[in-house]
Amino acid sequence: MTASVVSSLAIDPAAGQATAWAGLRLHQVRYVLAAAECGGFRRAARRLGVQQSAVSRRIQELEDRLGARIFERGPSGVLLTPLGRDFVEGAHGAMLELDRAVDQAADLARGDQATLRIGILAPLGSGPLDDLLRRLLAVIPDLTLEMSEGDAGEHLDALARGRLDVAFLPGQAGGQRFEAQRAWREHLLAALPAEDALAAQPSVRWKEIVERRLLLPAEGRRDLAALIARRVRRLGGEARLSPQPAGQSTVLRLAAMGQGVALVPESCAPRVNGIVYRPIHREVLAYNAVIGRRSSKPVLRRLMGLIGMA
Repeated sequence: MTASVVSSLAIDPAAGQATAWAGLRLHQVRYVLAAAECGGFRRAARRLGVQQSAVSRRIQELEDRLGARIFERGPSGVLLTPLGRDFVEGAHGAMLELDRAVDQAADLARGDQATLRIGILAPLGSGPLDDLLRRLLAVIPDLTLEMSEGDAGEHLDALARGRLDVAFLPGQAGGQRFEAQRAWREHLLAALPAEDALAAQPSVRWKEIVERRLLLPAEGRRDLAALIARRVRRLGGEARLSPQPAGQSTVLRLAAMGQGVALVPESCAPRVNGIVYRPIHREVLAYNAVIGRRSSKPVLRRLMGLIGMA
């Protein structure tokens, strides 16, 4: 019985609708997907904005209907059973199709086709993304752009929930939920005081700055910190990371005062008095345009076409 319930969650392309959801409630399925992604009922409840008891109770009801466990409970969280993995795979695809249909209807109802919601890690500066968006506006002059700053995890979650149309992120974007296309490549820069000895060099190496205080701005610092940690581990050392509860402009002023070396992507490096930028040797960031649920929006497809022409 359980296998048939799992397979019934697939979308029938010919019919264009869910073939069978008999007895299943959408919020039960969403709770299961959230618990699987978060690895626990408490974290899932926090993400969904509901009580943990509600998540636990609804998932239990669904397990009772299936006649088998979806999760193995433990003190450190939950793990999917083999049946649970099959259920989540089928349910995830079905929910994406349902969400996509709802999004398209809502977009048309409120004229959302003329708005592009974009996720970025740091403040928009003059660079590849600025050039790309200007080309898009030249083609669609009445387009409204909405920008959201955050880290990669926040943007991927927003893409999955349909709150963003596209996010520009370095590295690979995980999983089958997203489509990624290479957008551009740029250097990671070290922001140094103008009087620093390293400022006289054309570039700097990790080993030359690894023992210094490395200043990270609030924008996108989680992803930048992870990259730095990986690079420094290769040298057999440990970075002196100094995340700052401040934005990039303040962090750059601290670097100009000799408080450390600020690390910024090339496209997010504004001109600041007293600061000299030097590329880190062979440290190139590859940025992808990552899209999720709203991939069928015409303006989004136009954007991806412009990226492919670059």
